[in-house]
Amino acid sequence: PFFTIILVLVIGPIDSFFVHHHRNIIQPYDISDLVNTIKGKELAVIQFGTSRCRHSNHLQHTLNELPKHFNASSVVFLFVDCKTANFTAYCMDYGITKFPTVKMIYLGVQLKTEYRGQRTVRALKEYIETLIDNDVPILTDVDKLEDIRPDRNHRCVIGFFPSESHETFLAFKKISGVFHKQCYFYAFINDVQQLPIIAIRDSALGDEVYTGQHELNAIFMWARENCKPLVPEMTFGNAEEIIEEKKPLLILYRNTSDMDSVNQFTKIVNSEIRDLLNTKVIAVHVDGSAFKNALRFANMTLEDLPLVQIDTFKSYSILSNFTEIFQSGNLRKFVRESLDKPDSIETESDDRKSIYLKLQPSSNRYSFIADNLTHDEL
Repeated sequence: PFFTIILVLVIGPIDSFFVHHHRNIIQPYDISDLVNTIKGKELAVIQFGTSRCRHSNHLQHTLNELPKHFNASSVVFLFVDCKTANFTAYCMDYGITKFPTVKMIYLGVQLKTEYRGQRTVRALKEYIETLIDNDVPILTDVDKLEDIRPDRNHRCVIGFFPSESHETFLAFKKISGVFHKQCYFYAFINDVQQLPIIAIRDSALGDEVYTGQHELNAIFMWARENCKPLVPEMTFGNAEEIIEEKKPLLILYRNTSDMDSVNQFTKIVNSEIRDLLNTKVIAVHVDGSAFKNALRFANMTLEDLPLVQIDTFKSYSILSNFTEIFQSGNLRKFVRESLDKPDSIETESDDRKSIYLKLQPSSNRYSFIADNLTHDEL
């Protein structure tokens, strides 16, 4: 028994969210029925599962309380049974490996984030409401542009529009609700013929202007790819999501207040291994004070920071000195050599295996398809 939730955002009226309707969760017969049910809705919450998983059953009871808080003409809640022949392949196509899982699909495109918060009515209700919250700070004084500063966890998306009724501004607002946890959004309204212009600001890489089409789908796709730091901070709050991808981690350990090393590291990652990011390796930075156990596991202390480590989950390697990254090509060489190690070497000693495996999704919260594929119960 298992469940997955996918949040699907489609174009629709925002004001209808403030009307309350009571209704049941819909169980579509097949994919065609599912598509027709979602069509025309602003938000569809789809729970994938079967009836025997205790984690999923708990979440199902929670979701049963949610429909009454939203307008049925804008928001629809569905249950999909992944054990039926009509939906088995559909569940697999979404890469569902554990239950319950919460994913979001907006304009037919799956976001790269997943709900991992509390499984309570209040938490889920607030989470859904934030997705449809389109509040964007509107500024008129261009001199304030220099005051807009990204931080170590958020880039800034800045838009310049001729009016609040301009179609690109309306698309910008809608997208801001979806990505507000990944980026800070700001809008300048100024009646200038050359507008609109959209750009993204990064603390290490500066400003980059969006050059795509000024329509909702195109801006959304751009924001999905760019609305996060090139090298995000990994914390205990997001480690599960990062580690679940099972891609080697390129980790910068830093002292709590040291952002200079983060900016230096980000620039070199961008220039030397950007083509490897998120396909071969995931680059992150962590506060060494929070990850003392990981440092201790690697026989390092806070006095050794900043330092760079690559962790393949089978073994780890450390650059002997942080300044080595400043030598042209050195970081790329370090990454390639670490990734190219044969499995026979990587698995020689359990003492070299990753401590980060302890932060991957736990059976205390999930049931896993790989462990229970042939079982009647999860």
